[in-house]
Amino acid sequence: MPIKVEEKKLYSVEDLYKLLPITPLTIRAYFRKGRIKGHKIGKNWYVTKENLDAFLDGEKTNT
Repeated sequence: MPIKVEEKKLYSVEDLYKLLPITPLTIRAYFRKGRIKGHKIGKNWYVTKENLDAFLDGEKTNT
């Protein structure tokens, strides 16, 4: 379940794993490579809904 910070929803790697057909390892690699624009807080990666949508829109146009 995404967490809410101020008015933004932040999705974790586990949240993305439940939504997308890719593994947590791949999701983390996408974060590190900048394919998904996110932020690392402590040991965990998070992405906003806007950046998740941008990633998904990019995936649709690249397939």
